Amino acid sequence: MTFLILALIIVLLLLSRNYILRLEPAGIFAVMWIIFTVAVLALQEFIALRFSGVLFIVVSVISYIVGTIFCDYCIHPTPSGTKLEFRRERALPLVFILFVGAMVNPLYSIILHGFSLQALLSMQDLLNMNKGISEDRYFQGDVSNAINQFFLIFCYAAPLLGGFCYKWVGKWTRVVCMLTLIPGMFIALTQSMKMAMITGFILWFSGYLVSCFSYGVPIRFKPLTLLYTILGFMGFFGILFFSMVFRTGEVSEKTILDISEKFVTYALGHFHCFDMWFTTHEPASYAWGGKTFLGISSALGIEERIQGLYQEYYQVGQNGYSGISNIFTIFRPLIEDFGEAGALLAMFVVGFLSKLSLKNLVAGNLTYLNQTILTAVYAYLLWSFVASFFTYMSYVAMFVLAYILFHFLQTKTETC
Repeated sequence: MTFLILALIIVLLLLSRNYILRLEPAGIFAVMWIIFTVAVLALQEFIALRFSGVLFIVVSVISYIVGTIFCDYCIHPTPSGTKLEFRRERALPLVFILFVGAMVNPLYSIILHGFSLQALLSMQDLLNMNKGISEDRYFQGDVSNAINQFFLIFCYAAPLLGGFCYKWVGKWTRVVCMLTLIPGMFIALTQSMKMAMITGFILWFSGYLVSCFSYGVPIRFKPLTLLYTILGFMGFFGILFFSMVFRTGEVSEKTILDISEKFVTYALGHFHCFDMWFTTHEPASYAWGGKTFLGISSALGIEERIQGLYQEYYQVGQNGYSGISNIFTIFRPLIEDFGEAGALLAMFVVGFLSKLSLKNLVAGNLTYLNQTILTAVYAYLLWSFVASFFTYMSYVAMFVLAYILFHFLQTKTETC
């Protein structure tokens, strides 16, 4: 089975190579899952696998790429005859307001959990706060209210617009654009919620790529850009690591070693969980999109969303390695929605529609709508190792806000 999966990875790489070079959604999706799959196969001695679920994931990604290729050859939109212009003078006040609004959420959350902001000034108080908030979240659920939920949308909209504006503004405004990543990092370090920081980076990157496609700017990796990217990843993983350490309530050599082992679980545990679930689940009635768009379906009372999404926890490791996870990727909700064959068809359709949105964006058709769709596509694909990005209503509301702000930041004029 390993050789079959590796053969399919080579096929996937050949099919997606052009999309990878252009950093299109299909290319990003393919690279991410190629890296994940190769890594888990290399570590299969320590991560228990049955391989049928891993095979399904690779075939699903290929299905997405085939949908993209099909759209590439079949659909050729007519250019709109308009020119898109970025309103630079509006970028700084908008991004700054979003940043301030984003910082309200984590600061207010600290108060809602019964802690004082003075706890931020002491390392021991900070550790106690991390541990306390983490325990509250797992034993009592989220401690929140309408005000905090409202400002949570800013935590996601700020990095999205920060990334979108970054390439078109001056040096000091670029600094503010980078600052939009701080709220997510602050949440990770003070409340041990890693996903807020990961989401912020994903949305910043998504916004940056969409802005490049919107204005026809090729994405080139210069040496300095590559250096900044490497430093950025180092900083990202460093903050992620220490947020996990702070969650334990103490900083010690033993804690650091334990968290180092857990890093493997967070990075690759989803393979084991989905693989085990895929080989043991029994077909049931389909949710027809209710699981993938759980944020909307739960708000309408159609589906129930529980803390942590899934109650099942799997022992990931073997041969001396241990780790527990309940992350099942986007492929479980797709199967719960449409079945195995339907999930593959859904990936094909998403690949087709993703490329269609990108082509229409480049052609200048329904620009603001396609900018919103494409940022949602990037977020959905980059988040695919965890769950569906549309599980939470705050994410959906953020895209509605982004659509409005794209109108505010840009204008279209007729070309001569």
